Amino acid sequence: MGAKFDVVIVGGGHNGLVCGGYLARSGQRVLVLERRSVVGGLSADREFFKGFRGSIPNSPGSLEPKVVLDLELKKFGLEFTRPDPSLVVPFPDGRAMVAWRDRQKTADEIAKFSKKDVTAYAEFFEYLNDFGRRIGISLFDNPPRLRDVMARLKTDEDEDAFAKVFLGSLKDLLDSRLESEELKAVIAAISVTSNMVGPRTPGSPYLLMMRPFSLASGGTSDDHDPRKQYLRGSTGLPIGGMGSVTKAMRASLEAYGGVVRTDCEVSRIVGNANAIQGVELETGEFIEARVVVSNLHPKTTMVDLLDCNGLEREFIDPFDQLPKRGSAFKIALALEGLPVMSAAPAGMERLYAGCQFRLSPSLDYMERAYDDAKYGRASKDPIILGLIPSVSDPEMAPSGKHILSANVWHAPIDLAEGDWETERDRFGNRCIDVMSEYMPNLKDLIIDKKFLSPKDLEQEYGLRDANVMHLDMMPAQMFSLRPVPGWASYQMPVPGLYLCGSGTWPGGTVSGVPGHNASQKIISDLKALRVA
Repeated sequence: MGAKFDVVIVGGGHNGLVCGGYLARSGQRVLVLERRSVVGGLSADREFFKGFRGSIPNSPGSLEPKVVLDLELKKFGLEFTRPDPSLVVPFPDGRAMVAWRDRQKTADEIAKFSKKDVTAYAEFFEYLNDFGRRIGISLFDNPPRLRDVMARLKTDEDEDAFAKVFLGSLKDLLDSRLESEELKAVIAAISVTSNMVGPRTPGSPYLLMMRPFSLASGGTSDDHDPRKQYLRGSTGLPIGGMGSVTKAMRASLEAYGGVVRTDCEVSRIVGNANAIQGVELETGEFIEARVVVSNLHPKTTMVDLLDCNGLEREFIDPFDQLPKRGSAFKIALALEGLPVMSAAPAGMERLYAGCQFRLSPSLDYMERAYDDAKYGRASKDPIILGLIPSVSDPEMAPSGKHILSANVWHAPIDLAEGDWETERDRFGNRCIDVMSEYMPNLKDLIIDKKFLSPKDLEQEYGLRDANVMHLDMMPAQMFSLRPVPGWASYQMPVPGLYLCGSGTWPGGTVSGVPGHNASQKIISDLKALRVA
């Protein structure tokens, strides 16, 4: 028998740390258990090669300002650099669309492709922001039921917007408002990268609503708020890499008495139909807790780990039947020098190399990538989101050298032919070929390379199905349907068991909101128990 805690959190990814941070600040005795030797999940610092560091995600562009403020993450060491420009999207014809932090400079970029779209772009995102304000959905509240969402549609305009955004396709929505195919591609990449969908898929615009919902939710903002930036810019790049975000979260948690244990894999979550009892580790150690919170995939929690006498199968089956739709692939390249983007004007090569880049040049390109993936093929023309973090933060690579970190979609975890052991290098090298089309000197600079297939991500990080969102961020699995109908408010069928990960409302990305929301539900429930 091990120690007793008020709350045990299974999984030390960013949402687990956020949840634990709020609970510790409320006076709960909190223990976070992490299977790996370092906390942070996908966002943890990783040395891909000796002296070359990075992580799986490249940017915390969705990190909620409220979470940063509440947990005092700046006090605990989180600092940002803000590359300007923040994003470059090159095209096969040699041009590129660039997102500057100055709105007018970005408007000038859009005008190179379409003067009409300078105004149309601003109107399009104000249309989304206004719709978000009108229906009044807060990311920080329990998820609304669909009938409540529908009840908020008061006018014909509301119903039309709901139909276009929640039921229609990205292509139809963008075609109706913009003329530049390049600008459409820049916007569409927001919604079709983490989801395994194409721009013609019904419901594919949904992810465009996450920042309007965030703005409508209140919280806090500052001058660099990415929710207000043209082309949906980044809040900045954390000094020291993404691992600095979760290191600050851990320090905040521990400053308020929280305990973190790494190299601790949970084998069972133990309870009965009346109450949770605690967790058992692979070592056999049992840790008693009145509350257990899982930051893991909902299916992993409810089907693989939960050992609960008396719980009816009808509660387990919906989790067991969750769809399997992951498609993430990771590339890290150690480089002898700095790649030069062919679209970069003379004298601006380093500026272009120092910001995030997207290789997804058209809606048709993205649709073809999805076509391959949905039939179990690694995409011939993959969607690639990348960054060379060592440009803005030289400590990420040895002196004079650089690391390129790229996330690739759509690479289905289950292949129709062959397997990832044989496909990994072929697909990874194909991605290097694609990047080299835009950075012609890239191959000459490669010292070493690392490819992580969907299977690798699943095995090394416990990322079930290689789905970085746990479940697709599509209308069919949002609001009161996430993760399953009837159990969307973080508490599970066993009293004392909660979920706090990306599989809960409002979903994935490095926002911290699921962790925040789960903590507030737990605090409220514990207060109600004391009153009773």
